[in-house]
Amino acid sequence: MNYFTSKIDTIRDKIVTMQPSITVSHQIVRYRSPGEQFNSFSTIGQDELYRLVKASKPTTCMLDPIPSRLLKDLLPDLIDPLLNIINSSLSLGYVPKTFKLAAIKPLIKKPQLDPNKLTNYRPISNLPFLSKILEKVVSSQLSSFLQKYDICEDFQSGFRPYHSTETALIRVTNDLLLSSDRGCISLLVLLDLSAAFDTVDHNILLNRLENYVGISGSALAWFKSYLSDRHQFVAVNEEVSYRSQVQYGVPQGSVLGPLLFTLYMLPLGDIIRKYGVSFHCYADDTQLYISSRPGETYQFEKLMDCVVELKNWMTSNFLLLNSEKTEVLIIGPKTSACNEEDFIN
Repeated sequence: MNYFTSKIDTIRDKIVTMQPSITVSHQIVRYRSPGEQFNSFSTIGQDELYRLVKASKPTTCMLDPIPSRLLKDLLPDLIDPLLNIINSSLSLGYVPKTFKLAAIKPLIKKPQLDPNKLTNYRPISNLPFLSKILEKVVSSQLSSFLQKYDICEDFQSGFRPYHSTETALIRVTNDLLLSSDRGCISLLVLLDLSAAFDTVDHNILLNRLENYVGISGSALAWFKSYLSDRHQFVAVNEEVSYRSQVQYGVPQGSVLGPLLFTLYMLPLGDIIRKYGVSFHCYADDTQLYISSRPGETYQFEKLMDCVVELKNWMTSNFLLLNSEKTEVLIIGPKTSACNEEDFIN
């Protein structure tokens, strides 16, 4: 627990030291019209709750009062009190405190990594079963609103229906191959962020939900309650750590965490488009690319300028660009005269 907490504190402190030296020339704020506001959540009926519970995996968190499989079996007798809890939360704009406590299960990032090194683990939040049901209700209604007003980023493939790492790869590869067929050289930059989900600033996120997305009223109050007063502890081999307050980030392993992160990153697309650069995202991974004829490589300066502004925007939003893991590739037909030193300093 000490390691996970200090890691994020260190990253945040590093970002703070970088902020006074940067200027953000493209802070995008979109204030939604009254007709595009999401003011409140709709309460649900027994049928919808029954369907959600039955369709959910019966995984049990150590914080659950009874095993999830048993809850499913007893659902006909428990449906009314459970429905009251869910609908009260939606109506009042309040998330119960017990729903905001997570048992952290450290997950090794890659099977081949050394399990004795803490740096090789990712904190995954294991949340109570009923809290996930509540998040699914919220996620469903919020996603419908986002789709209705076309608020989602077209080139974000993370955590969206009919989108995947495969569709993202196909789109980027296809664009690069078409450019190569035209005899063009392409410059591809693969951006990497350090612990992006865990450094999200809650005040900035709430501001983005209110002004950029259009969430207001009791719905906004619900998200404020959801993000505030969260706690977590690490659980390993039936041993538990102390409880640590979650001051930043969105929970990895939750239902809403990925969706909230993609909304946090929404202004990114407008910045990139300003430079005429092609891009595709999957969660916190961003691929930037631009193509030009061999004799017109000055076009690549647009990409470099774009990267500089993106880094500034990320810093101002408490996201740390990991220069060590960010990669640059030059792609083109073998017949093109292509010298790396012409493009990369």
